Amino acid sequence: MRSGIIRFAFAVLCSTVFTCAMTAQAADDIDYTGEYTMQGKGFGANDSAYSGTCSLQRENQGYRVSCFNRDTRHTYVGKGLARGDTLAVFIGDVLQGDHNDIYAGEYLVLYQRKPDGTLTGTWLHTKSQFAGRETLVRTK
Repeated sequence: MRSGIIRFAFAVLCSTVFTCAMTAQAADDIDYTGEYTMQGKGFGANDSAYSGTCSLQRENQGYRVSCFNRDTRHTYVGKGLARGDTLAVFIGDVLQGDHNDIYAGEYLVLYQRKPDGTLTGTWLHTKSQFAGRETLVRTK
């Protein structure tokens, strides 16, 4: 299941944002490592805005992600994969996966990096119809 999710995220990245023929060197030019402030809101009419902080740390070929939502007082963790100006993240509560692995994958977030380094994203909850927008602004 986990490898299917990763293939899906890569397919989304390839088909919606950039050319998959991008070289590994060009993809590695941007380092998303850092601390960010987070602002977001679901698309639903009754959805409340939320805020918090996110930390992105390089880990092997991807990123380790941890975001704290001040409104729910909850920390979400996950993994991300960057290619050029695009960062895709699976994030959520810690779950039991295939082969007794632990993973986090409640939400899929697709971020686009703006020239000033701000990340604007769209998120989708994997088990419901909920979706929304989110912005990350680097603080350091």
